[in-house]
Amino acid sequence: MPPEDNRATAGPATDGRVFQRVVDHVQNSIAAGQLKPGDRLPSERELVEKFSIGRASVREALRVLESMGLVRSQPRDPRGPLVLPVSVGPVRRSVAMLTSAKAFGLAELVQFRMITDAAANLLAARRRTDAQLVRLERNMARMRQSMSRGYAEFGRADMEFHEIIAEAAGNQLVQIYGDVTREAIVKLIQQKIHDADDQTALMLQSVRHHRAVFTAISDRDGLLASRLARETLYAYYADHVDEADRAIMADLVLECGGRLPD
Repeated sequence: MPPEDNRATAGPATDGRVFQRVVDHVQNSIAAGQLKPGDRLPSERELVEKFSIGRASVREALRVLESMGLVRSQPRDPRGPLVLPVSVGPVRRSVAMLTSAKAFGLAELVQFRMITDAAANLLAARRRTDAQLVRLERNMARMRQSMSRGYAEFGRADMEFHEIIAEAAGNQLVQIYGDVTREAIVKLIQQKIHDADDQTALMLQSVRHHRAVFTAISDRDGLLASRLARETLYAYYADHVDEADRAIMADLVLECGGRLPD
């Protein structure tokens, strides 16, 4: 293990979150490159001595670090906890938890989705592969076939279409935040969709949009693909938000040269 920062061995903390000193130290060491995947932390006993804290606090710190996906430890392993490769998984879980807890309103989520979906479409048009185009075509066929089986199954295929595009975009941040935002919006608005007078019309609207986006991505026309995302999201969700938020959504459409519905 790399040399330790002497500041970490300062006197014992007196607050109820002394374990956080260990968490912060490990996080900072990983961020600075002092700890790398495959390295080992000191044993529990060594951490107790190093930070002048109790064994219970050390174990709490290790539980937190494990929940963050930074280390993996085994009880009574004399080699110490293993440092893991940094993963986007904890970020996805954190954002998903915030959206599930309804920390954001529908308008915020839709406005953010207008930005992320537009970016994903633009990037996918530049980076997509032929294999990904084939997957999108198969997905659209599945969407059409599922229309007769109800909106729930159709919605799953609809979500998959956007997931393939996010993957083709090749940007993990766009993919993570786009995926969890779409999932949160669906949860918030699914009852309104189920109560809609004409679900078939909504499904046909989605199919037409996906075909237009597919064509733009296939033609590598990123600007068109990006504009289509904002125009369609506005048309689909504008009636579900208040006037002020609808005006912001309209500005997002106009910003990229899009057109608002008549």
